[in-house]
Amino acid sequence: MSAEHSALRLPLSFTPQYMQVVWGGRRLEAWRPDLPPDVPIGESWELADHQRGMSVVASGELAGQSLESLMDQWGKAIVGSTYQGGPFPLLIKIIDAQDKLSVQVHPDDALAQEMGLGNFGKTECWLLLADGGELYQGTKPGIDQGAFEQAMADGSLADTLNVFPVRNGDFFFLPARTVHAIGAGCLILEVQQNCDITFRVDDWGRLGLDGKPRPLHQAESLRTIDFSQGQYGAVRSSPQDHSQGGSIRPLVACDYFQVEERRARQTGGGGMGRASIITIIEGSGTLATAAGSTPVQAMGTYLVSACAGPWSISCDPAQPSLRFCHASPC
Repeated sequence: MSAEHSALRLPLSFTPQYMQVVWGGRRLEAWRPDLPPDVPIGESWELADHQRGMSVVASGELAGQSLESLMDQWGKAIVGSTYQGGPFPLLIKIIDAQDKLSVQVHPDDALAQEMGLGNFGKTECWLLLADGGELYQGTKPGIDQGAFEQAMADGSLADTLNVFPVRNGDFFFLPARTVHAIGAGCLILEVQQNCDITFRVDDWGRLGLDGKPRPLHQAESLRTIDFSQGQYGAVRSSPQDHSQGGSIRPLVACDYFQVEERRARQTGGGGMGRASIITIIEGSGTLATAAGSTPVQAMGTYLVSACAGPWSISCDPAQPSLRFCHASPC
């Protein structure tokens, strides 16, 4: 086993990739002193193996190596036994919406392939990290493609969408082909398929950073939106005691990822042959595997490779507990 492969048995942290967008804000500055100054930052790509934003290991023996490079060399050791080749299967973002995002939709795998846009679509989910704002998810009952198309033409599109006020801890699951938008004031942790295909339905009449309207993709959107979906709104689930300490709130388990929210002073997980992605929401502490440990901070994201086996996490003595999101690829 090479020294580099041995380093995969340690928790890994990565340098965030910040995205300047017209709807972004400055809220991440509270946790990120490295945030680019004086520009609206809407997304922090926490863990990404994508041409638009590539994660790079922040420290340790693998410092400076891209996630793409790690996957090329040791993809199965990182992801686990389900790995079928290619890039890391998930993309993790923190979204700061100072203004509304566009009304948009993403294709599923089959449609992305049919349209010649790649092998994967975009199923995603959102965990709210703060109070405030609202989310738009799916069309209201009785809205079919014809009514939606008419609303696109006459400027009443917002009236066709379900709107949900949100608060800290709310969770939304968005299968591919669900029309949606994030409202102003939302701070969100997003777990999604590793895909950045977005069809913009409407952009609320605003201009982009270049002073020009951003392109719309209305024909592609109408082809993509599934008007038959009907399970909208926050996913309701209750915390349960976890066998290794603290509480666990199962959020979603789909074909692409499993996501849960955890709270504990000390707890553990992993060892199931899959990668673990841990994003600290509140608190600070230490994340450890059999090979070693790393300090963890609020709004930091950490990767524990499948080959690292079980992990444990504990909060600093001065902290009442840790709140974190645990996601794994399926």
